Amino acid sequence: MKEILKKLKLGQIIGIYHFEDSCFTVGKILKIDSKYLYLFSYDVNFKEDGIKIFLINSIKRIILKSDYIEKNQREILKFNKENKDIFQELIENRVEISIELADGSIEETYLTEKGEDYFKFKILNDNQNITSEEVITKDYLKRIKISNDIEREEYKNFKVITTKNDDKYIAYDLSYNEDYLIFLEKEEFYDIAQINIISKNMIDSISEIEVKLDVKRENFNDLIDFKKDLDIIEILRKCLENKFLVFIDNEDFFETKIGIITDLEDNKIKMKEIDKYGNFYKNSKIYLDEVQLLALKNYRLEL
Repeated sequence: MKEILKKLKLGQIIGIYHFEDSCFTVGKILKIDSKYLYLFSYDVNFKEDGIKIFLINSIKRIILKSDYIEKNQREILKFNKENKDIFQELIENRVEISIELADGSIEETYLTEKGEDYFKFKILNDNQNITSEEVITKDYLKRIKISNDIEREEYKNFKVITTKNDDKYIAYDLSYNEDYLIFLEKEEFYDIAQINIISKNMIDSISEIEVKLDVKRENFNDLIDFKKDLDIIEILRKCLENKFLVFIDNEDFFETKIGIITDLEDNKIKMKEIDKYGNFYKNSKIYLDEVQLLALKNYRLEL
């Protein structure tokens, strides 16, 4: 991959798949050095989403060109989740939605018809091209997710929805529509909320949790002199000094480590991690060589 990356131009927009899962980053190349690829990353609306740094040796798949990248944006409907006929709105507006099925698979789709006991979908590939049409029974459909561009506080009081098969959703702004519960799902430091639709008869319990973490949205790029500071150690040092939240990942980690850096020493990062509920819960040590992906999403801790 290093030889391929050397041929790319600064400022070129590319896609990087994260390890071996289906998540990927789209970003503009800032720098390529002997070990790392530095990107301005973009969210699904192609809004600037901070900086991501990839260990080049961990990159297995690069998207050089695609309809998604060339389009440079996806139209996200300002969706009204309280519409009395929510499914008809999805059909009429041809809203791209993600569906999760009982077998654990996830598909990107358009809803084309809703019957009493079934849904009809057009299945899409990564370039939003239709590959098949399918009919799926109501009880086989676990969840519908709709991306929605919103402005919100990152952490607030929210509820935990537990389903009868022990799935847990961290949610707020709950409402009901006929036989379905509709809610916004907390995403980790994104300006895109996921509107979720699940059947009411799937719900086992709904409980409340209060979050005390206080974060402020700030542009990390304002701290960087891109001519001299674009170095992973210097970036980590600025995160330490300014209490910016960092996201550190490795394909062998059970989950992404999110938190603030408390110390840097001997190629070792010390950090206080935040759990999925937004509260500090443990101290961690990570060696620099373990960092396959470092992401900064423009959020600073208010102490």
